[in-house]
Amino acid sequence: MNSAELNARLREEAARSAKNAKRKKPAQEHSKKQQKISEQTKKQMPPQSPARKRREQELRRQAELELKERKRRRKHGSNVVYYVALAAIAAIVFAVLSVTVLFNIEQIIVAGDSIYTDEQIIAASELQGNENLVRLNLSGTAEKILDKLVELDSCRVDKTYPSAVTITVEPSVPMANFYFGGRNYVISHTGRVMRMGEEDENCMRIIGYEPADSVIVGGFVKAKDEEQDMLIKQISDAVEKGGITDKITTVNIADPIGIKMSYEDRVEIFLGTVLQINEKVKIINELIDNYIANTEYVTLDVSDISQARQRPITTSGAATLPPESENSAETDENGDPADTTQDGDASDSEEQVTDR
Repeated sequence: MNSAELNARLREEAARSAKNAKRKKPAQEHSKKQQKISEQTKKQMPPQSPARKRREQELRRQAELELKERKRRRKHGSNVVYYVALAAIAAIVFAVLSVTVLFNIEQIIVAGDSIYTDEQIIAASELQGNENLVRLNLSGTAEKILDKLVELDSCRVDKTYPSAVTITVEPSVPMANFYFGGRNYVISHTGRVMRMGEEDENCMRIIGYEPADSVIVGGFVKAKDEEQDMLIKQISDAVEKGGITDKITTVNIADPIGIKMSYEDRVEIFLGTVLQINEKVKIINELIDNYIANTEYVTLDVSDISQARQRPITTSGAATLPPESENSAETDENGDPADTTQDGDASDSEEQVTDR
């Protein structure tokens, strides 16, 4: 390239640069002009009101609070995961310790009075005393105790954390002597057979009772006729309320509408039915306390409480009535003892109470 061509080329580039410079200059001038107009407009604008300033400040504060809350939530979310994981680990550790080291039995407590010693009750429970309370299954333990110790009416076995088992027992309380099948059975208030053979002298003797099933010591007796169970309970409650439980020696319930009782084996009582049984017991108490001597053998008919009757059998001075005398007395067509006194002496030998 010679010098003429080089000069020509340099002139072209200089012309092109000048042209581009002309193009940019109006844009820069326009930008400066806009900035100048904006500043002038801003100066010409009225001052901002206090309410608008407060509104803008409140909006900024709300925006800042929302930003802080979002940050707190993100941080809290990460903490929750940490706490959940920590709690899961603690639960696993506690569960393992609970069935291995913690809550092992150190003591077996026996509560309640009975004829059995604590050692006998614990032995009947078959508890070893070294089990873990968490893993220990107590279902059936109370039944084992009741099966082996027949003079208990109820039993409850509970876990007492952290290291004990409590056995609560309730002794059987004799209610009556049941005589059937040629044998005597001592029955508790819950109907459990406490023992067989020898009678309990402090309980009345029930005659005419028919059990539904075979009777075993430790089992619960139930009558073939459910009405008999109801009769025994009503009579037992009434004589207990009247305070003569230890005075009633026999109760014959073979005939539910002709129930008979014996008071100290010397006063035979015709009870009839159990209707108004509490009132009948009150009349029995009043007649025996006020009209019958301790040496008299008499019969009382309280089947109709409006006409309670007293009839003498004998005036023997013996303390008790011989067994054969109970069946040797003459009876009338209603089954009551026949009145063998002469007509002239009837007023002296029969006493009737009508004001009830």
